[in-house]
Amino acid sequence: MRRLILAAGAAALLAGCGNPAETAKSSQSPSPSPSIQVQRVKVGQAVTLSGADDSGGAGRLRLTVKVKQIVSTATGHGAFQQPRKGERFVAVRFVLKNVGDAAYDDSPTYGAKAVDGDGRTYDPTEATVTAGPGFPKVVKLQHGQARAGFIVFAVPKEATVVSVQYALNAGFAADRAEWRAS
Repeated sequence: MRRLILAAGAAALLAGCGNPAETAKSSQSPSPSPSIQVQRVKVGQAVTLSGADDSGGAGRLRLTVKVKQIVSTATGHGAFQQPRKGERFVAVRFVLKNVGDAAYDDSPTYGAKAVDGDGRTYDPTEATVTAGPGFPKVVKLQHGQARAGFIVFAVPKEATVVSVQYALNAGFAADRAEWRAS
């Protein structure tokens, strides 16, 4: 019985894993629960977000996050960095600064989502663009350190990205921010 339960749990986890090439498929984010706090600001404004550090200390991880720029039609860097037919790249320049007591040691890419005018959300894709450098797979920041980079999204050509969302802890932290494009 125990093996059956473990196998069912593993199958459920694997069923939720997607192909990176399918990033333009939209997903509906679950409705925020009352415990989730969303700070809504304009592009260019900084927001301080909290999350759990590696030891599980909730609220000890604190980053000031700013969306500096949204490039609505970004060009892939090289012949192999092109969106699929019917899609385009949108690149968002983020600036992260550690203002908390705990060290930041995570991949900033997984906490980002692009949102179109119809409310559909898009996960980041692995692509480099000519707009500027992206983040490395893992970013490590001690208190006071900052890092900037682009996060790229593949979206349908007809979609209009109206906002960008971000949360620490791969997007699972309850403290979130949303930057409106206009």
